[in-house]
Amino acid sequence: MRRFTSPLTNMAKLRKMSGAAMPHESAFSDIAEKGYAVASLGASASIRDMEAVALQLMGVDPLSTGSYNGRGGVVRKSIDGTGFVDSAAGAPKELTIQFHNEMAYAAEFPKYVTFAMVKQANVDGTTTLADNMLVQQKLSASLLKKFHELGVQYIRFLHDESEKSAPDFYNSWQGAFQTSSMDVALQNGNNRTNFSILKKHDDRRLRHILWCPVFHQHPTLGELFFNSVLNRHGSWMDGHSFFGKLPNSERPYHCTWGDGSEFNDEELAEIRTAYSESTEYIRLNPGDVLVLDNLRVVHGRTPYRGSRLLGLLLSDMVPRQPCEPPPAFAKLLQG
Repeated sequence: MRRFTSPLTNMAKLRKMSGAAMPHESAFSDIAEKGYAVASLGASASIRDMEAVALQLMGVDPLSTGSYNGRGGVVRKSIDGTGFVDSAAGAPKELTIQFHNEMAYAAEFPKYVTFAMVKQANVDGTTTLADNMLVQQKLSASLLKKFHELGVQYIRFLHDESEKSAPDFYNSWQGAFQTSSMDVALQNGNNRTNFSILKKHDDRRLRHILWCPVFHQHPTLGELFFNSVLNRHGSWMDGHSFFGKLPNSERPYHCTWGDGSEFNDEELAEIRTAYSESTEYIRLNPGDVLVLDNLRVVHGRTPYRGSRLLGLLLSDMVPRQPCEPPPAFAKLLQG
């Protein structure tokens, strides 16, 4: 397992190498203390300027950053050949992006996530953050116990790339598994080690299910709530012109309890309330670099109007800790 290096350790190493105080030095302390920091470079900063600061604050070099495509929910394009990818892919501007830890559904996920504001929207597009330390304290003991016992199934539908113009297209199996071979996709998508199941759903779509725990052992803060429940529950597409008319179970993304049962209205309301009461709003300006401790802080965004370009950069990846799914999902894996 890769060793976690704290932001303050990164700062000390860089200062020792340079022999001087580091630019944006206070950002290292902010990340360690509250889980995030904003470094403002000004509107004239280029995407490469922002990338250099991001790599410095995350304590990684360009060759050790994580790759989103093939692991994340959608395919994202690089911005000007940098490590930053366009965060707007798969995120309709008219919808709220619900809180989530980046790639919490995957077998490995980034320690840190950086956002670089290249162009802010004309109207809204505010970044939202919440500290899972606070969220976890607001959730009832009974709900936390259920999360511990069952975990979550993250579900998505995948079309063939040839159907990209279809109204119900959201992502392709080619993009999801970075292959043009259906056999390779099925092989990679059916993985007992990663608790992954990929099956034909109908004559047009594959159904991909991943079981995941919703807690992670933070290296300095202990066990923390770590998930993408609200961002993967079908209800996040309420209000979408097409998907909003479908039942949750037929939308591009959905999630259930680890045994396959649905979250009830009371459970969803409790989760939403805990996040709502913990929300911070940050209006990023062009040239702003936002670095998050992804193992601690969730992020989202409000709807917006106009053009907006926000870069996403992942740090090095950490593997999910050993875990076991509930019996109901273990039976599915055997099937």
